[in-house]
Amino acid sequence: MLYILFSILANVGIFICFKMFTRFRINTFQAIVINYFVCVITGVVFIGDTQLLTKIDFSATWVILAIALGTIFTGTFNLMAITTQKLGITVASVASKMSLIIPVVMSIFVFNIQSKEHTALNYFGILLAMGAIVLSSIKKRRADNNANALSSNIMIFLLPFGVFVLGGIIDTSINFINYKYITYEQEAIFPIITFFSAFLVGALTLAIKRKKIDLQSAIGGTVLGAINYFSFYFLVKGLTSFNNDGALVYPMLSIGIILFSTFFSILLFKEKLLRVNKIGLLLAILSVTLIFYQEIMEYYTH
Repeated sequence: MLYILFSILANVGIFICFKMFTRFRINTFQAIVINYFVCVITGVVFIGDTQLLTKIDFSATWVILAIALGTIFTGTFNLMAITTQKLGITVASVASKMSLIIPVVMSIFVFNIQSKEHTALNYFGILLAMGAIVLSSIKKRRADNNANALSSNIMIFLLPFGVFVLGGIIDTSINFINYKYITYEQEAIFPIITFFSAFLVGALTLAIKRKKIDLQSAIGGTVLGAINYFSFYFLVKGLTSFNNDGALVYPMLSIGIILFSTFFSILLFKEKLLRVNKIGLLLAILSVTLIFYQEIMEYYTH
């Protein structure tokens, strides 16, 4: 249970970093690239035994999948940062964590990891989650009837949905790779390879654009990277400790992140929630409860 708590706090720390990037005018993409490099360094220092890295078989399936996973990390992380900066921590965290619907559906109908019989309440919870994302994304905007304002409004709704879909793909991949291929020794190495792949993609993008990394972005990326590695590592450890039962881990993780991120967004950044946002937040918690009420009841009755 501690692994899940640590992952929750690390994930909230990521959203706080994104919010601080705006305040200190840090280039988000540059910071994200540095973040992945720092993730690799943090992971290497954390595992201590560097000989484990020399034993990596780069032809192994889990390594190839980890590299592929890393290639979509940079774009997803950047989208999450933009959503946080434009719509707030609560909206970004709700969209990100409601993406747990995707790994759950994949587990049930494709990977067959979960074995429980799903009820109408479970499926109703999935529908509520979609509504929660929309309601939590609504922000008060000045009246403007021109086409640019309409385009902006459309993009505002697309941002959290983009985070939702890509976050779901990442969570599904992590759960499946950890379930199918990762051993105890590889739990700390899995994030390192994934983050190194993400760093290469980001660094190549900067090189093509001929962008130099400024000092502020380097500092911001360093702080973000140290937090980000452990958000991944503790997620893997949490999944392992619950026998890769993603149907139990992801709802606990999601509820925790949504509640903690909302608390910190109000406390640190004085974010104001509209009534409709509060309804969306309640729907998010209710949807997770309905989707996983069997596991939650079983967990607390044993």
